Formats: sequence, C-alpha cells, structure tokens
Amino acid sequence: METLALILKMIGFWFVAMILSTAVHEGSHVVAGLVQGWRFLAYCVGPFKLYRDDLDGKVKIGLEKNPALWGGYGGTVPMTMEDAKVESFGKILLAGPMASVFLGLIAAVPGLMTKDLFLMLLMGVSIAMGVACLIPGVKTGILYNDGSRYLRIRRGGQEAAEEKAILDAAFRSLIEPESRCPEENIHAMLASKDKEFQYLGHYYAYQNAQMAGDEGKKEACVRNMKEMQDKVPRAILDMCPID
Repeated sequence: METLALILKMIGFWFVAMILSTAVHEGSHVVAGLVQGWRFLAYCVGPFKLYRDDLDGKVKIGLEKNPALWGGYGGTVPMTMEDAKVESFGKILLAGPMASVFLGLIAAVPGLMTKDLFLMLLMGVSIAMGVACLIPGVKTGILYNDGSRYLRIRRGGQEAAEEKAILDAAFRSLIEPESRCPEENIHAMLASKDKEFQYLGHYYAYQNAQMAGDEGKKEACVRNMKEMQDKVPRAILDMCPID
C-alpha cells in the first residue's frame, strides 16, 4: 500500500508540476509579446483559457474545445502589420524556453537541499520542457519548436524568409483579413523544402487569385493543392478550405 501511495503521490506531483511549468512557459511568451507592445490574444493551460473575443474585443475566460491544444499555448498579436517584426517575434519565441529553464533552476536549489519530491519533479519537468523546446530541427505539429524557429530567423536566407512569410500570413489574417498575401511571401513558402509550407504557399496564392477574380490561376492553385493533400497533415487541410 505504501508503494501504491507513493506512486499516486508522484503522479499527482508530476501533474501539478506539468501544469505549473506550462503556465510559466506559455505565460512568458505572452509577457514577452506585451513587452514588445503587442496585444494580448490568448493564453491556455489545459482545458482552460483566457482569450480576446473577436466580437467585442474583451478578454474572457473559457474552455478550449480542442483537446489537442490542452498542452498549452500563449499568443499576442501586433497592433498593426508595421509592428509585425520578425525580430520581435524571435524574442517572444525564446521567452518560453528560457522561463522554463529558469523555473527549473529556482526549484533545484531548495529541491536538492531538502530532497523535496515535488520541487525535484518541478525542477526536472521545467528544465526538460525548456531544453526540449530549444533542440534544433524539432517540429511541434506543423511548425518548428521555439528554438528551431529562433535559429531559422537568425540564420537568415530561405529559412528566415519562410518564418517571416508564415508570421506575416498569420498576423495578416487577424489584423488585415481582406488584404492580399505579399507575393514574396508566397514565393518563400513555395520554395521551402517542407511540404506543409509549400501547401500554404499554394493556398495563399489561391486566396490572392480569388480576391483578384483570376479563375485560371485559382484553378491552377487548387490542382496543386489537391496533388499535395496526401502529403500534408490533416491540420493543414482544415486550415486551408477551398471551393
């Protein structure tokens, strides 16, 4: 019975440590965005979220209906497209992993001194979360992790152009939904080695053709997208509805 109680205690402590680590990690992304002068958009830990309502612009409490997002997220958005600087986004990306590692180090001192089980779990979970988000070349869903995206921005060239294009497209949909995606961003996505980015490039080209009333180009984009549908995740297809 003592062994079972210890196991249950460890599971409970691990769960709380995960929630706390996630809250700090995602909250740091949000705080870093606010420091950059960006506007609060959403903050989710588990099934609970704070979000800015699209209709009245007020911040509200709600439930995240998609269980796939219960791992947590935090987001801010620039006030205008002129404020959507990829350099600012790079700082926001690093804030989460750095905060996770810092939390782990803070928990390490008293945890190792007192051998407190919860503090030691918090140390391990937080540091592991921070390090995992900094490992180069790792994807989380359809995008690279925080550290990889930061490195891609810093390296410049094609990788930075891809990150800028994805960032611009995401913010444009929130700030200027009726505007067209710049052609240079579409070219950057289409030139990517990642099928997900290529598919998004065809989709934004499709949207531009739809706005311009160019049926020929629109049909060509649809053909390209359909040829790639079995090569990209379902999440991408759901993001990119076509006629």
